[in-house]
Amino acid sequence: MKKMMRVCGGLAVTLGLVLAAGCTSSPQPTPGSSGVKPSGEVVLWDYYGESTPLKDIVAKFSAEHPEITVKYEAYAYDAISQKFPVAASSAAAPDLATIDMTWIPQYASAGLLADLGSFSGGTLNGQPMQSAYSAGAYSAMQYDGHLVTAMMDFDAYALYYRQDLLQAAGLSVPKTFDDFVDVSAKLAKGEGSKRTQAVLMPPSVFHFAGALAREGGQMLSPDNTKATFNSAEGVQALTNQKRLLDAGGLYWGPDAGDYIAGIADGRVAMFIDGPYMMGVLKSGAADQKGKWGVATTPYSKQPGSYLGGTGLVIPTGARNGTAAWVLAQYILQPENQELLYTKSGAAPATLAGLARPALTEPDPYFGGQTPFAVFKDAMATAVAFPNTSAWAEISKSLNTAVESVYLGKATPADALNTAAQESDAALNG
Repeated sequence: MKKMMRVCGGLAVTLGLVLAAGCTSSPQPTPGSSGVKPSGEVVLWDYYGESTPLKDIVAKFSAEHPEITVKYEAYAYDAISQKFPVAASSAAAPDLATIDMTWIPQYASAGLLADLGSFSGGTLNGQPMQSAYSAGAYSAMQYDGHLVTAMMDFDAYALYYRQDLLQAAGLSVPKTFDDFVDVSAKLAKGEGSKRTQAVLMPPSVFHFAGALAREGGQMLSPDNTKATFNSAEGVQALTNQKRLLDAGGLYWGPDAGDYIAGIADGRVAMFIDGPYMMGVLKSGAADQKGKWGVATTPYSKQPGSYLGGTGLVIPTGARNGTAAWVLAQYILQPENQELLYTKSGAAPATLAGLARPALTEPDPYFGGQTPFAVFKDAMATAVAFPNTSAWAEISKSLNTAVESVYLGKATPADALNTAAQESDAALNG
């Protein structure tokens, strides 16, 4: 469950060493600008795991591009987060890598990511880059005015709900936040850790970010020098989360493991998460086929979610960035984007990928619904984490704040004020 509750614990220390080395990105020639067709070896790092579609895509690419040899290297998610910052500006750098979009602020601020604009000429497979993505995704791909990644898959949250349990209780799918609390209270059985048919409530910055966006709040000031998540909107967002937990929620702490266990055994009737969970449900709760549905996350003020996903990057130390961009474009072709879903259950980031047949057909697991339409709408209003090198420290403070409120150890205002003080110190340290 690579998108859930991940905080890059040791990343800031590693990046501090890289920053001290004074890494900077250097201009690269646009592919074909010299009249020479890109060729040679491309080293590709991939964190997708056993369900990766990239092996199949690379095999097709190699058959069509014999002039480029791809050296595919698979690493665990956590391994890449540790290896990439050290390797990116050195002779050990890959030419292309998959990285979590939440890592972009740290990597880009350390000068580890090449400007893709120097390779792409502003296009992706012949289409203007900006029109290939939603506005939110295109914004998330940039740092300090430079295009530093091309999103491969996206993560934006929606509400998963058990259709059968709601129908049996005579309840409708909640649309407003007040409805959400009311439905949760009526659906849940039992109390505390013994609750069943409950709303899953993991204490994470990802879920708080979505709640904050739905209240119209912002994480940081426009110049990224001061925390603003402790505003009235932020306090209301965290108050809402605690209210939902108390009414009909099941607390799922950081030591509880993957929450597919709680879904499979019937403890969970609703939860908020991203499109990759569709694949997790199908493999981890196959006997619940036809019982689940997906809807827009209930809100009081406006729709909203955190925006994340996986990006393709060319590090500044890449030896063959021009050929790497040829491979990156191939990976992002619509038919290969479709493989992200059919092979791994992930959500393609490009608009053309989202329009592919496999993503627009009724899904039997979700009662004949076409759930990707919901996530596509969620992506349109989702907000990426702020572009600051202090984000690792900020997210750690926010995780602690949310957990303390959920456990009744602090009020939302006090917890967020403490986190804001810690964040301001990290931003201006």
